[in-house]
Amino acid sequence: MLKNIWEWFLWFTGVTDVGWSAWWGGFFSCLPLFGVFAVVWRRLKCHAPGCHRIGLHRTADGLYVLCRKHHPDVPNKLTLEHIQKSHVNAKEKKDSD
Repeated sequence: MLKNIWEWFLWFTGVTDVGWSAWWGGFFSCLPLFGVFAVVWRRLKCHAPGCHRIGLHRTADGLYVLCRKHHPDVPNKLTLEHIQKSHVNAKEKKDSD
């Protein structure tokens, strides 16, 4: 059973008896894409420990990105009033600077 799994893995990655050309043109060429996905996921993930949601809301200091559940200013259900209040607050802050 283990030998069958190993042979399937070698076939899948392209290093069977046909040589290494399938490795370089197939499986190995996808490895940088996995790296890109990992970097994007790390960048967009909520910074709260143990949370794997997509974080779209920055904290007031701009250092952290948090999801809707962990951000202190975002209610459970985003409303138009909340968006307008956030917009007005940001404009007032920008005008005061």
